[in-house]
Amino acid sequence: MIDFRKLLILPREEDEETTFSEIQEGIFFRGHNLWLLVISMGIACVGLNTNSSAAVIGAMLISPLMGPIVGAAFGLSIGNRHLIRLGIVNWILMIIVAIFSSTMYFLISPFHAETAQLESFKTATIFDCFLAILGGFAWFLGIVRKEAIKVIAGVAVSTACIPPLCTAGFGLANGNWDYFWGGFYYYLINCFFIGVGTFILSIILGYQKFYLKKNKVRNLRTYLLISLISIVILFPSVLLTKKKWNLEKLKERSDNYIKNIKAKHPELAIINYEAFQDKGENFLKVTVLNDSITLSKKTLNDHDNMVRDIHLIWRYSPRQENNQNPEVKNLQTQISALQEAIEQLKSQNNIN
Repeated sequence: MIDFRKLLILPREEDEETTFSEIQEGIFFRGHNLWLLVISMGIACVGLNTNSSAAVIGAMLISPLMGPIVGAAFGLSIGNRHLIRLGIVNWILMIIVAIFSSTMYFLISPFHAETAQLESFKTATIFDCFLAILGGFAWFLGIVRKEAIKVIAGVAVSTACIPPLCTAGFGLANGNWDYFWGGFYYYLINCFFIGVGTFILSIILGYQKFYLKKNKVRNLRTYLLISLISIVILFPSVLLTKKKWNLEKLKERSDNYIKNIKAKHPELAIINYEAFQDKGENFLKVTVLNDSITLSKKTLNDHDNMVRDIHLIWRYSPRQENNQNPEVKNLQTQISALQEAIEQLKSQNNIN
């Protein structure tokens, strides 16, 4: 018979004093930790600036960002005001150093393009909140184990605290407040819910009972405060998640519409299309290579019911301009050659 109690139990490999010492030591932000943060911020900034995911992951692995967060949350759990104060002070210092480092880099860098890596850390959703709280669980489980380096490294990558601060620095350096506030909010929810995960697991593992005398009134107030702050912080992420979901559905519907158009009118050369939202309205911008085909705009707009609530924007490149533009003319020649090659392959397959 399987003993499910032993299977699911969370044994502690260290005593309470050892865990407390490790958490307290990780709070302090000086010496090696300070320089590791500056170096990791530089690596992450280069990765975001050059769209290199490898550099961003490397920066997350060496960054010492979560020590003060875990320390403050653990201090709140066991009622240690000194630990809470140390965690908050070092956390604020860490934010100042990180944003200053990233802002200086992006001010000096000659590249100011908004890369895909930067874009990915600008918008935080409710899924990032769940990821952060799970990261807090994993981080604390790693701390109470004797060999925790693999767990802690994995949490550092999964929760991604460094890139959002770099994104905020990019926004500050370029005067782009969407990137600044988006990156900073992304970082804030990571920090808060990592702390919540630490707080919950420290209670489950019995650290609160060991350090704190039973005080139901104080505990209830703490739980209510954390719950209230969680709701306030979660609210923007819910709105952002809804916005992202709507945009994904818009892109899916746009892909289906273009697919249907191409299937029913293969002679229509659609070279590009883009779905986007503006002021709560849905738009689909479609660029056609030329207008030699006699399909009216009304026919295309009324083609399918799936675009009734999407504003279609058709862009044409007239035949006269195409003949005068060598690049477009060359593109048309290549398309024609490809179409002939496809027809030849079809005929060969029919013969075989």
